[in-house]
Amino acid sequence: MNNTERTTLVFLTGLGIGAGLAALFAPRSGEETREWIADTAEQKFKLLRRAGRRSIDSYRTRSRKGKKRSPGFCETARKRLNRFAAKLD
Repeated sequence: MNNTERTTLVFLTGLGIGAGLAALFAPRSGEETREWIADTAEQKFKLLRRAGRRSIDSYRTRSRKGKKRSPGFCETARKRLNRFAAKLD
């Protein structure tokens, strides 16, 4: 498991634990709490997607610079990256 996967897993675990604790101790009604959890999860997911897109853009920039050094490797990496980026959209 690489560092990005580990970070994502820790983030999602923390999000789940936080949502569970909020549901247990929230002074709101069940419906209000569910709405709050859904809104918070959506915001965090958007932040995660935005960070992923930034990482992809950064990698694309670096891969263009490195293309002259090893064109075969960069082309394979670019194809994989574009498949992953398509899943984010």
